[in-house]
Amino acid sequence: MNIRYYLIFLSVILISLQGCVAVQSFPTAARSGDTISLSVGSAEGMTKANTTITYTPNSTGTPIPIATNNIRAIIPIYPDKRTSVWNTSVANGIDFSAGHGSWLTVLVIDLPVLPTGNGTLNIQTSATYSRLASSANDVPITLEILPGTGSPSTFSYDESGTQVGDLSTAEVLPHYLFKPDLSSTIFVPEWPLYGAIEMTISGSISGTESAIDSAIRVLLEDMEQNFDSHAQMDWSRNGNDIVINIISSVGRLNYYEARTSIFFTNNSISYSSTPTVTSRYFDSNGNIVSGPEIKVTFINN
Repeated sequence: MNIRYYLIFLSVILISLQGCVAVQSFPTAARSGDTISLSVGSAEGMTKANTTITYTPNSTGTPIPIATNNIRAIIPIYPDKRTSVWNTSVANGIDFSAGHGSWLTVLVIDLPVLPTGNGTLNIQTSATYSRLASSANDVPITLEILPGTGSPSTFSYDESGTQVGDLSTAEVLPHYLFKPDLSSTIFVPEWPLYGAIEMTISGSISGTESAIDSAIRVLLEDMEQNFDSHAQMDWSRNGNDIVINIISSVGRLNYYEARTSIFFTNNSISYSSTPTVTSRYFDSNGNIVSGPEIKVTFINN
């Protein structure tokens, strides 16, 4: 199956799950060696390093570890913004309760040799979830192991001849994440709506100026809430400082809409150490007002 068609199919799954943890794998039955996928909700920071999977046959009740090498990829799937799943209270609920956009995390797994019969997959991860959502740690996922021996999918596609698909290209690149501390109160946040939020990211970046300019990416998190706030982002770099401006022309910018990432498309370009961030919040009249601290985290898959 072409990677593109596979991801489109998973997007269809997202429309029905709306970011929740699926209680069944896809497909629901497979042979040892086959490739399956698990929809594990809207997990933040899930990586192969912080995630373990076991399979427990109903016949024995004894968990069988699935090696990290069998986790083919961990992929965030976003729906099209013109779909009903993006424009719903569920998507908006993920925004304000998790502080990030409505993605569905999908694990693609090549099954090891497992005993025939029914059983459950169990996930343990230190990734974080919305305060209103179930964690994959709490949900057993059913899977039937069929007789026979299967083989991992190559996700082959035709492009001037048959090519083997590479799911790693759909994984999130290493990045620096800048996000405000979430409000302690979900439904009535202690922070007001803003007209603008400014962040100054300071840190030494290795590489020539031309190489940095072509490799650097500054990304504002996509959220359903952006439609209501009319959020717009622009940024500029002056030496070691990157200034990010997020503006709401209608003065309805939520504090969590400041969530932004910086990454580089060239592996030879990087920060020499974790950058620092200072922030300023403005009301709709341009006055400086209080806002939450913005913290920086390096996420490396």
